[in-house]
Amino acid sequence: MLSEVLPMEAFGFLLVTVRLAAIVMVMPVLGDTSIPRRFRVTFGFVLALIVYSNVRELIPPIPQSVFGLLAMMVKELLVGVIMGLATRILMSATHVAGTVIAFQTGLGAAQSFDPAQGSQSALVAAFMTYVAITMIVVMDLHHLMILGMAHSYEKFPIGEALPYVDYATLIVGMVSDSFLLGFHMAAPFIVYAMLFNLALGLVSRMVQGFQVFFIGMPMNIFMGFAILMVLLGGMMQLFLDQFSELLVGFLG
Repeated sequence: MLSEVLPMEAFGFLLVTVRLAAIVMVMPVLGDTSIPRRFRVTFGFVLALIVYSNVRELIPPIPQSVFGLLAMMVKELLVGVIMGLATRILMSATHVAGTVIAFQTGLGAAQSFDPAQGSQSALVAAFMTYVAITMIVVMDLHHLMILGMAHSYEKFPIGEALPYVDYATLIVGMVSDSFLLGFHMAAPFIVYAMLFNLALGLVSRMVQGFQVFFIGMPMNIFMGFAILMVLLGGMMQLFLDQFSELLVGFLG
């Protein structure tokens, strides 16, 4: 009896671990490169222990062949990666907004490490990402992430065929929505930059020989920081609303 139960339990726990570990490694906040990889793997393993007890009835029988087992593991890995990738793509909206703001305010050359991108990016983009991560934790949206992982087995059952066309459409839509959200967040700065550059052009045409860059560059940076200080709360609220809607969608 025990020899029949143990392989089934190990098989089910392995499938759950593959999906949840993939989500944790890819999803923002929980899977950022600034968090040690050993901690992320341990967190995924502990989370699988907790979730497995609730989804063990949904585990299909053990396949008769090794290839069937590998196919199921690959499917679970793809589901986890796609779920984590969807949230990370939307998280990149802060990077898009910060990059646009940096170039419009003359801060594009200032570079800093961006934890969401795992590389150097504009200082304003890195700042926006840090603020977004902080707000996600403060608003307890990381709890919603973990809840979405547990409920993913109701929306994406184990063993069913993967709708590759739907997944491709989802990723394309998420990329489009991420860029659109980023430009919506940075829209006031785009309008400001157009008006500011137009004003500088008029001054340079009206006052011949006036060095507009000596006055325009520091004023542009000062105005950029001032507008960012006023609008940062609204931009983050817009981002959090979109991000929470995505997480709620994962809950089914």
